[in-house]
Amino acid sequence: MQYILESINLPVSEATAFKVLSDLNVILRLSPYFSLKKLRHLMEGETRKGSRYEATIEYYGKELTETRGMEVLELSRDRRISFKVKDGILKEISFNIEKDSDGIRLTHQFLIDSDDETILKGTYSELVFWLRSIGEYLKLAEERTLWRRFFKWFMDRVWLRLTLSERKIAIIITKISVFELVLLLMLVIIWNMFVKSR
Repeated sequence: MQYILESINLPVSEATAFKVLSDLNVILRLSPYFSLKKLRHLMEGETRKGSRYEATIEYYGKELTETRGMEVLELSRDRRISFKVKDGILKEISFNIEKDSDGIRLTHQFLIDSDDETILKGTYSELVFWLRSIGEYLKLAEERTLWRRFFKWFMDRVWLRLTLSERKIAIIITKISVFELVLLLMLVIIWNMFVKSR
């Protein structure tokens, strides 16, 4: 068993970090490597230590869907949140929240049941990008401006509910639409400046 971890400093409050990081649904949807298809809470009531879940995930770029059991191991307000993962190489996902001068220092940690260097390097890469995604979401959750609140609403209601493939397609379509709009504007300008003026 090996621990892999990475930390970042974020200008957010401990309360915001705890609220977001204790929501397993949001955490799993923020992964850049798999899509959460379904999350089932196996116990009624609020999330607390001992709460159990069943997460059905679909790995990006693979025809592989798995259902994993998860359990809340630790839920210390403003300090540490950890989830046990049943089956597979990944055994535990945890977050440590430490107060910092400008906000918090967030440490994301995996417990891996492997000594294979290739697996450890790949898993570390996944952890780093996942932490970056979580950090950006935490900044959105902290902001109180109307634009940021709308963007967070869009993330929660639309974007994070899409699979990774659907998000990629949406980005491509948006880029094509923007390119078409710019091209149309250029044609209108050229028409008005050079053709119509003759």
